[in-house]
Amino acid sequence: MNTTYFLNLVAGNVFKTKTSPAIPTTYYLGLSKTAPNADGTGVSEPSGGAYARISLSGKLGTPNDGVVANSASVNFPEATANWGNATHFVVYDAATNGNLLMYGALDPQRNITSGTTLTINQGDLQLRVSNP
Repeated sequence: MNTTYFLNLVAGNVFKTKTSPAIPTTYYLGLSKTAPNADGTGVSEPSGGAYARISLSGKLGTPNDGVVANSASVNFPEATANWGNATHFVVYDAATNGNLLMYGALDPQRNITSGTTLTINQGDLQLRVSNP
């Protein structure tokens, strides 16, 4: 899913009706323990325990039928504390704070405990810009 913010950002930049802010050049993958909303709210990222969003630079392939998938595995750092039950992935325009752009359900959900390294295998993260 895409947030309304991201859809407006893309449409404004593509059709040159609102080009500020520009389309991000780097995207960051994170996790949420709750379901995000199209207005960018509802995200509950883990905190502490070595949790950090992961840059997707160099990890996304070329579009195929409007879908961009990860061309390499994406590895989160090993949890040094319990992160809880991750139910969704989130994509932001910044490593911390920033704007929520995209999100989707993890299938299956993952309970991330200390000592766990979450990996999104090659091709399993599929992103598209479409109306939510």
